[in-house]
Amino acid sequence: MERRLETIKSITRFIFVSDKPQKADIIIVPGSSHPQLPIKAVNLYKKGYAHKLIFTGGFNNQMGKNDCDFGKEIALKNGIPDKDIFIESVSTNTKENAIEALKVIKKYQLAYKTILLVSKLYHSRRLKMTFSKVFNDSNLLIIPVKDNRDITRFNWWKDREKTSKVMEEIAKISEYFQKGDLSLN
Repeated sequence: MERRLETIKSITRFIFVSDKPQKADIIIVPGSSHPQLPIKAVNLYKKGYAHKLIFTGGFNNQMGKNDCDFGKEIALKNGIPDKDIFIESVSTNTKENAIEALKVIKKYQLAYKTILLVSKLYHSRRLKMTFSKVFNDSNLLIIPVKDNRDITRFNWWKDREKTSKVMEEIAKISEYFQKGDLSLN
């Protein structure tokens, strides 16, 4: 039992990354169909943490639209000016989210010294490691939010579906590492 508890604690510390928001140049939301992510980005924007938003993500079959358009619609409905919203609509995974977001940043000559990355709680480690590979000179701060799956550091091991999702993240980190798609820094 004690060994199981230590394993749970170790996985929890590794997977669930969280930073306190601070002033940043930009907020990036990786592709997602969960409204909690763009809503969190909007709230960070309105609190003055950053004045530019990037929503990433290509076509999502479940929604019938691009993830980036879904995020932008939520931002516009919540009063964010169109001039402060940028999108990229070709990425299909976390690595591509990072690469395509950097292309948008460079195209529009946006500052990116400090970036707030809005993340699902259980996706935060892979997001940080993957974006660190692409944005190696930026200060990346992970701002996680609970999504529709309700997976948290306090419950992920108590439910088979939640556990499966966290284990899937560990497998994806391994896969990304083997391909050289993430940073260990």
